[in-house]
Amino acid sequence: MTSLVDQVYLMANGHAMTPATEGPAEIRWNWFADLYANPRWGLVTIPGFTPAAAHAVAGLCRATALGPTTDATKVAVRALTARWQTIDRLAAIKGGRARSEAADYAWAAVSDSAIDAYDYLAGIEFSGAETVSCAFWAQLATQPSEVAEARINAAIDAWEARFQGSATGVAA
Repeated sequence: MTSLVDQVYLMANGHAMTPATEGPAEIRWNWFADLYANPRWGLVTIPGFTPAAAHAVAGLCRATALGPTTDATKVAVRALTARWQTIDRLAAIKGGRARSEAADYAWAAVSDSAIDAYDYLAGIEFSGAETVSCAFWAQLATQPSEVAEARINAAIDAWEARFQGSATGVAA
């Protein structure tokens, strides 16, 4: 059996599937929002990553589900892109000043989410694998192994429940 650290390493290197790499955009972006703000398994639980930051990024993730550029959404997409650029700059600053490895991983996840958002809002496919890997590494870096494992498994289970629910038409 592969250890959790090895599984996350395989995810980070593209040798194992990460949660939320495919599926309906709304489901994916809402799961990414919880990856930041869920009180049981989100990055909000990481020391050095403030609840305010987690909730700000989560709000952007939820707003991003609006979709790629169309004539009707160009103004909203420009506004969202500007907000992502701001949070991306903040992540670069905060990541450079992080007092812990875990906070650095959390801010790296924010930067990766911004890149995914830029792609998505431009109508380009994205995977989110880097974001997920960084978020999981943050858990592994700060928590005892059994706590990190429980949080990562809860995140994966939440994704699987949502994805399965979207496939069957049942809200998860």
